[in-house]
Amino acid sequence: MARIEFPRGLEGVENLPRTKRFLQNCFNNGNGSLISRPGILGLNTTSKVARGSFVWNKALYQVVSTDLIKITDTTTGAFSIIDTIEGSAVIETSIGFKFAVIVVKGGKAYTLDKTDTVVEITDPQFKSSVDVANINGRTVYIPADGTPAFFSDVGEPGTIDDLSFFDAEELPDENNGVFNFKNTLYITGTDSIELFRDTGATPNPFLRINGSRILNGFIGGLLEYNNTFLFIGREKDQDLGIYSIGAGIAPKISNETIDLLLSTYTQGELAEAIPGRIKWRGYDIATFTLRRDSFAFFGGNWFKLDTVFEEISRPWGAGFITQFEGEYFTAFDDKIGKFTKINTDYGNRITRIVDTALSQTETDFFSCQSIELGISQGFDSAAGSVALFMSNNNVTYGPAVFRDLGNLGEYDQKLIWNYAGGLGTYRGFMGIRFFTTENVDFTDDYIVAKIR
Repeated sequence: MARIEFPRGLEGVENLPRTKRFLQNCFNNGNGSLISRPGILGLNTTSKVARGSFVWNKALYQVVSTDLIKITDTTTGAFSIIDTIEGSAVIETSIGFKFAVIVVKGGKAYTLDKTDTVVEITDPQFKSSVDVANINGRTVYIPADGTPAFFSDVGEPGTIDDLSFFDAEELPDENNGVFNFKNTLYITGTDSIELFRDTGATPNPFLRINGSRILNGFIGGLLEYNNTFLFIGREKDQDLGIYSIGAGIAPKISNETIDLLLSTYTQGELAEAIPGRIKWRGYDIATFTLRRDSFAFFGGNWFKLDTVFEEISRPWGAGFITQFEGEYFTAFDDKIGKFTKINTDYGNRITRIVDTALSQTETDFFSCQSIELGISQGFDSAAGSVALFMSNNNVTYGPAVFRDLGNLGEYDQKLIWNYAGGLGTYRGFMGIRFFTTENVDFTDDYIVAKIR
């Protein structure tokens, strides 16, 4: 019997298919098991299109089409309409003590107070912006045209002095983002990231921190994660990647497979990336959703995500993810959802795939008599099936062979493929794919193959 290692995630060298390893909608926990990611329970529909979500004043809010809504019941997804947020672009938000600020990317901006009163920011110094952050009571805005950042008076996000503009001025790149990390202001640009400290001075309290410039350009997908920030960007004049903010540096965390996927997008498309984060059973997972792909990061490795809409595997339907009262909620298309332990997204199927392989010396021929997958069984009332595909090159696969899981209470059931004649003969390499879209708990702890 040969024990076969689980993939760590998405790996492989371009045009060397035998190096490919693949996980979809499940991830390697680093301790010898594969964990199925949670599904999404549909709570309600809005008949609108989600543009963003945020938490303010101990309540969960979403912007859907031109409505600002407040979720009044997190069990049913019931909501009330608060006011109007014009435009169709996604929103960025900044949370202060007295106000939440809602910025429509490239459009108008609004304040929301604790009485749910919405006021458009009409100060003559305000410029249409693409990002916003709060630091020490001031609201900092990044203009859509890439010109210098500007900031509000303390505690008054809609009041902007005519001298309240500042810029990095060390590199001639355009500003395109801002965030507050450990009470340091980070302003991102197309070629670099600059750090600023609030000195309290007037008229400009923000002083650039010398020697702190990070030579990575920001594109999109900014996400606070695991005591740092992640983002899609590039080193100056270099290839695309996903980076993590460090002390004066931004090391790349994406691998060759993710970088190759990013290279199929324009920078404009990457700027639309929707980042997300969920903590599930103690696992801290970062996610990125693009127009045609979605993927996640855990423990230094990557895995794919999907939802099956209209019988087609598409980028997953999480949309905008917001943590509220210890749970994670979604705003996707016209849907309000919540992450929970189910195997569907809003009732739609998800595709679980594990691509792995057994490799030996190239000249060695061997036959495979059977394969067993140690999968969770007996805990669900629905006994679905899992398909096995085999390959001698990791490109083309043979026909699917299905095996059923045990029913409720059948904890000792084995999931074994061992039909007459075996599973084929191979020269040095045997590709293995497990696949299911059924309502099964795809959590696994071993793969063993009987070979000779």
